[in-house]
Amino acid sequence: MRGFSCTFACVLFILTFWSGALALPRFALMAGAKCGSCHVNPTGGQIRTDYGLSYGMDALPLRTGKGEGDDAGFTFNPKLSENFTIGADFRRQFIIEQTGGASAFHLMTMSLYGSVQLQKRLVFFFKQDLVNETYGALGGPEVFIVAKILPGGWYVKGGDFLPDYGWRLDDHTAYVRGGDLGFLPGFAGHAGLIFLPNYKDIGMEFGGYAGGFFITAGVFSGSGNTQKIYFENDKAYSAKIEYSGNIESVNFRLGASGYGYKSYKMGGIHAGLGTADVALLGEVDVTHNTIDPFAVPSPGDINESGRAMAAYGELDIRAVQGVWFTGKYDVFDPIRGVTGDALKRLTIGMEFFPYPFVEFRPQYRLAMETPSIDNNTGLVQLHVWF
Repeated sequence: MRGFSCTFACVLFILTFWSGALALPRFALMAGAKCGSCHVNPTGGQIRTDYGLSYGMDALPLRTGKGEGDDAGFTFNPKLSENFTIGADFRRQFIIEQTGGASAFHLMTMSLYGSVQLQKRLVFFFKQDLVNETYGALGGPEVFIVAKILPGGWYVKGGDFLPDYGWRLDDHTAYVRGGDLGFLPGFAGHAGLIFLPNYKDIGMEFGGYAGGFFITAGVFSGSGNTQKIYFENDKAYSAKIEYSGNIESVNFRLGASGYGYKSYKMGGIHAGLGTADVALLGEVDVTHNTIDPFAVPSPGDINESGRAMAAYGELDIRAVQGVWFTGKYDVFDPIRGVTGDALKRLTIGMEFFPYPFVEFRPQYRLAMETPSIDNNTGLVQLHVWF
């Protein structure tokens, strides 16, 4: 790991103080709210409820959506009708490599999604990424229906969707999610776990609240959406239990997750603390055997001689409304008996929300490996959503 040039450091400094992926769990920790309070999906992510929309307009940005000044009288409403709501997620970034100072613009995603309230307890959801075809069948459309028809307000969800596991991070480069996807200079292989960007699997999920506990359990085809009809005796399964509460002004969550498919097993724990202006969260996952999502000719082949450990930590501090300072720490260890082969990465930066549903995020990523190579990167992300 070696430093960038003074020129790049100055550029990054300017970008930082003149100005992504949105780490949604921290907002739930800060507010002490359930994921289902802000999102139509009970496990969080994507299209928002009226409360989630209001939070994005008024609680996040420097300039709120109340229609002040030049925007007096302006209102925003993503509802096409009383029961049909649309949404979108657009992300792009500018990346500067340490090696040679090369740079690139990268269009990360442009997703459209919507929800239809069919009945009071019945919601239909769909999502399609219009630009991201990198992962082929592993990253297909997301379509499901949520029926809150079970006793105690519990739900059943059926369709093609992401299994509920750990923190629902939308930063897929975290090693506890898709990781570097094999693109990190100097490291051959896939440094990350199985949930790639837009990962889906066909199946069913049950979940609900029991006091302070939120419990989900799912069963899936196990194909990772690579086949529309997948006849197999073995099915994939997931389970998660999470307890949330608060001690005076501090909100907290503690949870454990498990996932399995044939001889592949993965388990982890996650925890987080949050106050009005600070959030701290982390996750550690360990696998028995590994899965190579890019294996040829069959994606999802299980390597029964390997294991892996991934860990993630995040600290977020709100300086003023609309301005955050963030830090993340990632670890990935392939657990293959080789000393010093673990990858470690520190990401520092800030987030700036100038207007509702608009975010700029300049970041500096320091990659740490043995032996050290010149693979640090700087990036500025633009995120627009509603």
